[in-house]
Amino acid sequence: MADDAPEAAHTAGRSDASPKERAGDVPVAVTDTQMTSFVGRSDLIAGAKRRLRSARLVTLLGLGGVGKSRLLLRLAAETDVQKAYPDGVWVVRLVDVPARGDLVAAACADQLGLLDNADGSPVARLREFFRERRALLMLDNCEHLAEGALGEGQVSRLLTTLLPAAPKLTVVATSRVRLGVAGEHLLNIEPLSSADALRLLRDRAQAAGRTITNGELPLAERLCEMLGGLPLAVELAAGQLDVMTLAEIAKHPELLRLLVDGLSEQPHHRTMYATIKWSYDLLDDSEQRLLATVSVFEGGFDLDAATAVCPEAGIDAAQVPALLRSLVRKSLLLAEATGDHTRYRMLELIRQFGLQLVAEAEQEWALRSAHARYVLDFASRVREQWFGPEEPALMLRMRAELPNSRAAQEFLLSSAQTADEGLQLAVDITASRAFVFAGVLADCRRMLTRALEKQHQSTPSMGQVAALSQIAWIAQIQGTDAAGPALEAAGRLAARLGCEDSFGPLLYARGCRLWLAEPDQDRARDSIALLGRAEAAFAESGDHGNAYMAALYGAMATVFLGGADAAFVASARVLETATAARAEWCISWAKWTCGLAELLHGNLRAAIQQTQEALRIQVAIKDRWGPPWALWLIALILLRLGRFEQGAKLLGGARVAQQLTQTSVLGLSQFLRVQRAIESYARQRYGDRFEAEFEVGENRAASIEEAYASALQELDTEDEPSTIPRAADKLTDRELQIAKLVAKPMNNDEIAERLGISHRTVEKHVQRILAKYDLSTRTDIAVWYLRSVAPLEA
Repeated sequence: MADDAPEAAHTAGRSDASPKERAGDVPVAVTDTQMTSFVGRSDLIAGAKRRLRSARLVTLLGLGGVGKSRLLLRLAAETDVQKAYPDGVWVVRLVDVPARGDLVAAACADQLGLLDNADGSPVARLREFFRERRALLMLDNCEHLAEGALGEGQVSRLLTTLLPAAPKLTVVATSRVRLGVAGEHLLNIEPLSSADALRLLRDRAQAAGRTITNGELPLAERLCEMLGGLPLAVELAAGQLDVMTLAEIAKHPELLRLLVDGLSEQPHHRTMYATIKWSYDLLDDSEQRLLATVSVFEGGFDLDAATAVCPEAGIDAAQVPALLRSLVRKSLLLAEATGDHTRYRMLELIRQFGLQLVAEAEQEWALRSAHARYVLDFASRVREQWFGPEEPALMLRMRAELPNSRAAQEFLLSSAQTADEGLQLAVDITASRAFVFAGVLADCRRMLTRALEKQHQSTPSMGQVAALSQIAWIAQIQGTDAAGPALEAAGRLAARLGCEDSFGPLLYARGCRLWLAEPDQDRARDSIALLGRAEAAFAESGDHGNAYMAALYGAMATVFLGGADAAFVASARVLETATAARAEWCISWAKWTCGLAELLHGNLRAAIQQTQEALRIQVAIKDRWGPPWALWLIALILLRLGRFEQGAKLLGGARVAQQLTQTSVLGLSQFLRVQRAIESYARQRYGDRFEAEFEVGENRAASIEEAYASALQELDTEDEPSTIPRAADKLTDRELQIAKLVAKPMNNDEIAERLGISHRTVEKHVQRILAKYDLSTRTDIAVWYLRSVAPLEA
């Protein structure tokens, strides 16, 4: 396709992009070899480059189908353009972004790889990302988000904020209307000349195996004139050459009538509509019904989705694959293959045409309902099946359905009769962990919050308790203060329903908060038992995926807060469970937990091996949440190994990775405690060089993939000790616990009461500690603990 079709040459986040083309899973440029030829736009490319030398906002302005998107992508691929913007050329598709709220900024952040996991504003994330970067941001399909359009100027407001805050940033946009931003320079994109339109038609015909002979040139020229030189119209006409001759197309009475009858003062708009309608009229009845039916999907769809909604239009499910292939051949659908899965997408002009047909036939409510039903069923299936061999594939598919999920929820929440289903959709998506995997936690929170706003507070439901519990969990992971109020609200509703002490999502959220936010380590240790209760509650309800997540978090809490024996048992258990389920994402996190256990309690070589295996899996399955955490852990292990230069650099890279993915240890007290202790250890031994190497790591992490590759390098640790001597290695878990209480200080009676053991037992443990370290008094124990053990636990 020639216009409004970035899919034809460049798809954000495509799986075949090389590391040099990617940053945060977004290609920074298209390849030089396009899927189809690029015709007649060299003057426009040159004109755009001239404007970029003096302007910071250039809008490629033109009607639909004229080739704006294709021109944008070709401009992005130009070598001299890429050299002019050393910090990146970023292409963002906005065609599927609804015209409401902060979704424009959120979509930009997502496609830039700035994942939506934190509680902050996506506008703020964009400002921070571009603040010092000499970069080119290219926004495709802005018209529905421009000032005066349906979107009420979302793009305009974003650029008005972003451009002053990022003085080295330049923006190129495509739109059918001007954006209305101060300093905007316009480059009008006109239709192709007759000669260029003819060349495009011949190229497309050749690609379809059909040669336009010299004798047919007059007919071809006439057709191009009829089509007004619009590239998309030429492509649609060429798409019929497998079933019609050129003469039949050029002389088709319906096409002639559509093109010449009643032309308005906007003939190109009329021509574009006429060409789409002409292509539609040439379809058989089943093809027409399918084209109209699938227009209800936002952001694309796959075969299962089309098959699910087509019965509503009277189409036999067995026909759907052949009908989709036919529409692709006729350029009315685009097919995008990712691995062994194919998704289909409509150009927005064609989709709007299809929606108009649906509205005229008074089928919109029925099709919207079928669409919502499909999304509900799919989300429910992913929730039930994600913990298993299909885990990565299901999570990627669920992520791809984000635009459809938003649209389905909007439809469900529009009626009081289906508002509960709108809430259930958000709960199921969150429970599937797909948006954690995809790094868009904030989208879950927004969907949950929006659904709760539509609920009747006078009639509490388990769905409301689940949603509030999930909001509390997300807010805790984000490190925000909203976790507490949400958890309290969930508890009040659960008490009214009589499930306060038995409902899995609530127990899980409470356990996570106690583990991650409680500053008192003794009280935080109670989270282990609480997460165990959550695991049992999930298992009893048949929710094996979330039972595993409770077990995983319980294992992490045990590693941070328990003794060595318990840490190794818990981490080995979750690895065994995930391996038995053949759930790769969960296996990666279990290995990460094993690596953490080895760092804090065991063998540092084993810690490196386990964590590298976790990172390797996460990168391979395109997990966007886990790799920064694996990078962080590898950096800490290297620092404890005494590899201060490499560890400091990786820790700097990990900070950048966390900034890009909006993950952070700052709100997670257990993680922060370990990082501070190991950083302190490294700074004491490496001095000022630590900060210098840390900054090197930050500066080199412009390509996160390079940081991941560095972390995955084989390490020669043969000359390193496999363990680092630890001050408390001689003590049992109970003895270490008592030593810590002695250092508080507490007397034997107080310790006995705290631990629920006898005074005599406490005294025996104290005597063993004294003997093992050749100490004389309880004061010696306190001094030894505070000097030798506490710094590594602080």
